[in-house]
Amino acid sequence: MDDSEYSEAARAADRARIVVIDAEIHRLQEWIRVLQMEQQSCQQRLDAYKYRVLTLPNEITSEIFLHFIPPYPDCPPLRGLDSPTTLTHICREWRDIALATPMLWRGLSIDEADNRAGVVQTWLDRSGSCPLSITLERGHSRAGARNESFIAALLYCERWQHVQLKLGTEEVALIKGPLPLLETLSLVVVGRFNYRQPTTSFGDFPRLRAVMLNDADHGWLPISQVTSLAVKTVLPSRYISHLCAAVDLRYLSLIECSPPRVPHGQNHIQLPRLEILVLMRCPDVHRILDMLTLTALHTLRVCGKGLGEDLISSLSSFISRSGCKLQQVRRVLDGSQESFRAAFPSVPKIIFNAKHNDWISEESTGYRTAIL
Repeated sequence: MDDSEYSEAARAADRARIVVIDAEIHRLQEWIRVLQMEQQSCQQRLDAYKYRVLTLPNEITSEIFLHFIPPYPDCPPLRGLDSPTTLTHICREWRDIALATPMLWRGLSIDEADNRAGVVQTWLDRSGSCPLSITLERGHSRAGARNESFIAALLYCERWQHVQLKLGTEEVALIKGPLPLLETLSLVVVGRFNYRQPTTSFGDFPRLRAVMLNDADHGWLPISQVTSLAVKTVLPSRYISHLCAAVDLRYLSLIECSPPRVPHGQNHIQLPRLEILVLMRCPDVHRILDMLTLTALHTLRVCGKGLGEDLISSLSSFISRSGCKLQQVRRVLDGSQESFRAAFPSVPKIIFNAKHNDWISEESTGYRTAIL
């Protein structure tokens, strides 16, 4: 634009516009100053406000946190929303309280996908001196492969109290003990077993009371002190030795176990304190009942196919021989309910379960919840 096109009138108009713009800028700057003051005032009130939950004593907050996780000895997950690590992400105060609450970290569930030794060690360091509940699913592993999470958990084995392990034979051999606090043990060994040597040399465990095992050499098991025993697919020759020595047994679950022969010189295996007997998917329930004399038995649970009416005669002989006073019989529906009830009028509670899987789920943790 040359001078001829930019007239005096246009210049005057621009000057006037600048005055208006300057005034608007001044007005907006003043409005911004007012808003900033209001913002500062709001922030001061927020900073001064104390959320009621943050006014609770730390001891009460800590107790509330313990209700966020499953009741011990059940284990929360290592990660995810249900993990106690979630509590450390809410605010600084909650993080400090969570990290200062050892019982939040005393239960640890490690699945096969987890192989993070640093996370496991940090978690268990936070548990202070608390006894520990450890669940570890290892499964089949490559030859020579090491599960670093398991190796990290081994460092704390003197504090193990409730342990569920699924390990390869090489990893089981790493458990040397002692395990002075161990009370319940579920041990599933995967892979080939060397029956010439014990699968482990756990050492002393004076408090061990509840045990669940699969087929392996369990010569290390102090069966005389065990009150709750569950064995799965164990060779008859192996679990029969357990039963003969289990003088204090209160709960017994045989899962997919064939009946053994009664040792020479014995008419029956007597377990004078056994109160609950579970027979799950065992091939010959009748022969198992025929080999046992259980004077204190009050609950019998039988699950399997093809039991038929023969169970009535076997159970009648068993009750007569044992002299026990059964209070409850539970069985998966197989045969006539009416004839079964009529055969045992003295049993006050007879339950027929149509849903096989529900029954199995209920019994899978019975070894842990039995009388200790």
